[in-house]
Amino acid sequence: MSELTQAAVAVKKNPTIEDYLTKYEPEFQRALGKTMDAAKFSQDALTAIKQTPKLRECDTRTLFGALFLAAQLKLPVGGPLAQFHLTPRKRGDVWEVLPIIGYGGYIQLIMNTGLYSKVGAFLVHEADYFDEGANSERGEFYDFKKARTDRGAVVGVVAYVKVKGYDESQYVYLDAETMRERHRPRFWEKTPWKSDEGEMFKKTGLRMLQKMLPKQVEAQTLALAASADQASVKKVDGVEDLAIQHDVEDAEVVAE
Repeated sequence: MSELTQAAVAVKKNPTIEDYLTKYEPEFQRALGKTMDAAKFSQDALTAIKQTPKLRECDTRTLFGALFLAAQLKLPVGGPLAQFHLTPRKRGDVWEVLPIIGYGGYIQLIMNTGLYSKVGAFLVHEADYFDEGANSERGEFYDFKKARTDRGAVVGVVAYVKVKGYDESQYVYLDAETMRERHRPRFWEKTPWKSDEGEMFKKTGLRMLQKMLPKQVEAQTLALAASADQASVKKVDGVEDLAIQHDVEDAEVVAE
């Protein structure tokens, strides 16, 4: 993109979202590095915005805060991979954009650390066999066997990673009651917690697991994702870092 085009956008009195996407494209590219083309990233973002027109009514700082978060995490916005979502929400009288990282996004971020050979999560149903424990030979462990017939209701989730180069795994088990009481948002009826609770269980399991993983430099992006997921993230011109605010429990999320 030419410097002349950039300058024209910068002085425009009432810039549109498309204008801002043009203005920020070089910054997107710096954040994305060589992993993704900024023009394609911006086009995917614009497609997601067109699919949810309410996003155009949101505070522009939160819209582009979410987009810069996606760029820093190197995750595509919207699309079939469903790794990063833009969700309109109302807090008080102000519409804002809530960045939501999908289950697949957490899988990608954990694998991007280069520390693990395998990562995933699975649901445990009431008819499945599940037991966990610890001993000197196996350390902390779990045993699981899926029921062959009707598995019944979901009773929990297991999230796990396998350390690269070692026959060693880390995992966390969360029961369904705890998930609903402690991790489900206040207005969950208007979120994927109602339409796809199982997927949200698995994503939340991975979010809890990442807190237990080693805090190496390679995992900094993963820590940023967990910190900013479903928070108020704002882009302010002239300020390098994104402003992340977590007191958003009263925000009402609007179903897309």
